[in-house]
Amino acid sequence: MDTTDKTAAEKKRSFFGRKYHSVYGDQLICLCALLIMGVWRWGVRAFAVCLVSVAVSMLADWLCCRLTKKTYNFKDLSTVVSGMCLGLLMPATVSYACVIFGAALAMGIKHIFGGKNNYIFNPACLSYAFLAVSWPSQILMFPALGENIPLWGNYSGTLYSGLESYLVRLGTAQELSLSDIFLGNFLGAIGTTHVLILVVCGLCLIFRRALSPVISLVTLGVFMAGSFLFPSFDNVNASIVIELICGNLLFGLLFLANDPQTMPKSILGRIYYGILMGALLVIFRHLTKTETSFVFVLLLANAFSIHIDRFAEKTADLFKNGFSRLKNIRSFEKVKSEAQSGEPAKPLGDTQEIIVPLLNYNMPAVDNKVIKAAKKPPKIVRGKDNVPVRKEGGLFSSKKKKEKKKDKNGRSPKTVNPPKGGRAKTEKKDKTENPKKDS
Repeated sequence: MDTTDKTAAEKKRSFFGRKYHSVYGDQLICLCALLIMGVWRWGVRAFAVCLVSVAVSMLADWLCCRLTKKTYNFKDLSTVVSGMCLGLLMPATVSYACVIFGAALAMGIKHIFGGKNNYIFNPACLSYAFLAVSWPSQILMFPALGENIPLWGNYSGTLYSGLESYLVRLGTAQELSLSDIFLGNFLGAIGTTHVLILVVCGLCLIFRRALSPVISLVTLGVFMAGSFLFPSFDNVNASIVIELICGNLLFGLLFLANDPQTMPKSILGRIYYGILMGALLVIFRHLTKTETSFVFVLLLANAFSIHIDRFAEKTADLFKNGFSRLKNIRSFEKVKSEAQSGEPAKPLGDTQEIIVPLLNYNMPAVDNKVIKAAKKPPKIVRGKDNVPVRKEGGLFSSKKKKEKKKDKNGRSPKTVNPPKGGRAKTEKKDKTENPKKDS
């Protein structure tokens, strides 16, 4: 691969100037912070669920690489992040079989689309959506706060619906204080209820350039505007707050929607991406009455991500051409108004300075040094036996050229044809000599 192609590919696979593996590293640290809070709330069972999800994800990814004859990179943290996201989206009472199947399905989906750097849908998001549709009693039901969940075996206690289920189906929710909201004292998954930790993680990821604030802020703005226009219950402010914290909205905006592989690349494309997700969230929450609506909204947005980038490029070119045309129209109107007003143009004086823009002809700098041009060596044409026969248009032989002597009258001497096998003899007539003697 050429160096230019290599640099272009590296730029394409960068996120705010950072490599993907460093972005995934920052996300993994934040996910570990959420896991610590989940262990504090639900016990060791939460840690075991996330550990099984990560281990099965890495094993399935390695097996798919072997089957497709690809090299498995143990330094690739995208697989670990996918496994952690899937584990934190689960309730603490989920069965290990469900976690194993979901992690293997996520890696299978990833390699169906070509593996790393090629998948269209977020693997953890798609696998969680499949599990939520197939086993809702395992995925969408949660234990009571403070319950002691055993490490092995199934949970025998009572399971309850989450905060989003009450909001969507009944149009109401339990009253929560500000401390309960920030500390996550309400029902939900392992890593989606700790609002204060999610806010701190979001700020850290933005500061570390591992998260696009455009997508998150635009999505939240559009969704809050829709919630204000169509509140779930009478208290509008409380309705907006409950709709923001319930479900997996905040967690998904931080770790699923900002996946570097599936999000649009341009800033304008990310704005369109956020507008689309916010509008779809309002529709899903208030019209379809669907739980975990953010997951399905994100999958639809992932499907349009490439087309959103292309649409953003076209609209950017359209705005640019429109502004240039508007500028030309304004300059034409200015010239037209000056011509119609009849104001004579100001003539240039004899000594008036005219500023000419500098032109760069890519010429070397002149250092005022005179350099002698090197003479080209004379071209020599050689004949038979490698004997030179021509030199810069003049004839010469290998021997010295004989100069023809001329007499006083300017006549050249006669050349007598030589006999066979002899040389030509030259007769010189000298007026000072006596005439021919008698024989």
